[in-house]
Amino acid sequence: MSKIKVAALVAAGAALVVVAGTGGAVASSLIHGSDIASSTITSRNLADSAVRNANIGGRAVSIGALSNGVKGYINEHAGKDGLNGLNGARGPVGPQGATGATGATGPQGPAGPAGKDGTNGTNGRDGLAGAVYRVEVYKNGGGGSATVACADDDATSQQYTAIAGGVQGSTVGTQSASGFAVSSSFPGRMDWSTNTPKPNRLDGWIILGNGVHTSTLKVWALCVPTTDIAVQTVNLDN
Repeated sequence: MSKIKVAALVAAGAALVVVAGTGGAVASSLIHGSDIASSTITSRNLADSAVRNANIGGRAVSIGALSNGVKGYINEHAGKDGLNGLNGARGPVGPQGATGATGATGPQGPAGPAGKDGTNGTNGRDGLAGAVYRVEVYKNGGGGSATVACADDDATSQQYTAIAGGVQGSTVGTQSASGFAVSSSFPGRMDWSTNTPKPNRLDGWIILGNGVHTSTLKVWALCVPTTDIAVQTVNLDN
């Protein structure tokens, strides 16, 4: 039904209601709300200002009907706000991200402190550090055998190893073919009670001669402060 026809019908009904409101009880029962089916006439069917207050008589429209009409209009044109929903459950942990690119090389740090000296290593301290040349001088000369220790104290001497040695039994002016001659020269210490070298002692130098006396006799030994020098013995067949 068009808005114009509905408006005319409502206007006519409103007129009858007005008449009914002023003319008597018979007229007042001409149109009732029960005579209009539910949702037959809605706001869509009425043009703006189709029905005014002047067209509606007393008690023609009840408060309940008006309230229902307003509610219907509101429900038709504006939805009711809903309640806030509950928070959803936490989702699963996402996969690990890809490894980022390698950062640039940082600046060089300061130089570290100098390392401690090694014992006799290639890059350690000098292997001759702390070495000492020992010279035993026989004031009245001598003949036969002579020796020199790496230190005056026997315990201190054993903290060294003699790596070289020698002897002087004459001078250029006194040397002769029949003079003092050396038969042996090697590192060690002599046991004069047995006239033999002490075992496992390398902290000095031993000279064994032919027994011819000489007025000049000196024995040298170059001693280094270590006992870690290995002794290797090589036996030759010839």
